[in-house]
Amino acid sequence: MVNLFLIFFRIGCVGFGGLGSVLAIIERDLVTKQQKLTAEDVTEALTYTKLLPGSTVVQVVTYLGYKLGGWAGATVSTIAFVLPAFFVMLILAVAYGSISTLANVQGGLRGLSAAVIGVLVVTCYRFGSKTIKDWLGAILAIIAFVAAVVFHAPLALIVVGAGIVGLLAYFIRTRQAK
Repeated sequence: MVNLFLIFFRIGCVGFGGLGSVLAIIERDLVTKQQKLTAEDVTEALTYTKLLPGSTVVQVVTYLGYKLGGWAGATVSTIAFVLPAFFVMLILAVAYGSISTLANVQGGLRGLSAAVIGVLVVTCYRFGSKTIKDWLGAILAIIAFVAAVVFHAPLALIVVGAGIVGLLAYFIRTRQAK
C-alpha cells in the first residue's frame, strides 16, 4: 500500500490540468513502464466513471486504486492523489489576492493551458489507437466527438448512446455467428 500511495501521490503532484494530463501520466507510468494496468483498464475506468457526478479524475484514480489493491487500494490512492491538490489550494487560497493580478502569473497560466491541450490530444490518440479495434468503434468515436463539440450534447448521453449501439452491435454479431 505504501508503493500505491507514493505512485498516486506523485501523480497528484504533477498531474496539472485535470483528467487528460492525469490519464497521460497513468498511461505512461502504470500502463507502459510498470505494466501494472492495461490500456483497457484505464479505458474501463473512464467509461464507468464518466456517468457519475463529481470529479471524473478522482473517480478514475479511485477505480484504478481498487483494481490495484481492493478497497484499501481505492482509499489509499484517492487520499494520496487528492492530498497535493488540497495543500496547494490551501496555500493558493491564502496567497490569491496578492498574486492573481500579476502579469507573469497570467502569462504562465495561458502557457500551461496550451500545454495541457497538447497533452490531451496525445492522450486521446494513444488511448484511441489501443482501444478502437474496428470500423464501428471509429465511427462511434467520430460521432461522439461531433456530438460533444458541434452539438454540445451532454457527455453522459453520448456515453449511454454509444453503449447502446455497442450492445446492439454485439447482439447482431452473435446472432449472425449462429
